[in-house]
Amino acid sequence: MIRVRHLLILLLAVAATGSAHGQWLTGYLRDSATHFPIRAGTITNSTNNLRVRTDASGLFRIKAAPNDLVFAAAPSYRHATLRYSTLFSDTVVVYLAPTGAVLPTVTVTAQYTKYQLDSMERKRTFEENRGRVLPAIASRPASGFGLTVNLDRFFKKKYQHKQRNERMYRGREEQAYVDYRFSPHLVAYYTGLKGEALRDFMLRYTPTYQWLRQHPTNEAVMYYLNDKLKEYRKVRRGA
Repeated sequence: MIRVRHLLILLLAVAATGSAHGQWLTGYLRDSATHFPIRAGTITNSTNNLRVRTDASGLFRIKAAPNDLVFAAAPSYRHATLRYSTLFSDTVVVYLAPTGAVLPTVTVTAQYTKYQLDSMERKRTFEENRGRVLPAIASRPASGFGLTVNLDRFFKKKYQHKQRNERMYRGREEQAYVDYRFSPHLVAYYTGLKGEALRDFMLRYTPTYQWLRQHPTNEAVMYYLNDKLKEYRKVRRGA
């Protein structure tokens, strides 16, 4: 009987020690408007000063003891707090509300939108990385044939590399413009779609860069969204 009592005391002591050191809090960080995962968000336990970042799927795992205060934060989002409890489910979902900085209608200055400012910064960085534009070879020297051929090959490779970089830059700029004009937050706000339904809608109906350039007003995008949402609902009903 004494041995059983000692064993119970030992088990309680081990359990208390485990609780004191904390347990694993596992969860996902998601956008409250779209329910999309938030990657590279920061989860901080203010009690034990531990900090982790979310992965591409918004997943995080951090040590926490009962009553520890945990903060969740990410750029362009309002932070959230929660107090850890053993009553939590195995996996929690923390939603962060976006600030105005992620919405396409916000003006950062009186003259430029956030997209335009970001675009100017990308252009400046591209020009710095590209360096001086190589001049075209107007003529060849009469002598030194082998050297000329080698120089031609060198300049041709440099020119091809420059062209490839410029194509990649234009592609990134076009995608940034599409993301700005047809963002998940905009679509979620006007359609009410979230999560996988929102992702599916955007995969099906995100307009091209050319279409958006030809329709520069927000009204045109609203009409487009209205038509495509009707079409999408018919597709879903028929699925």
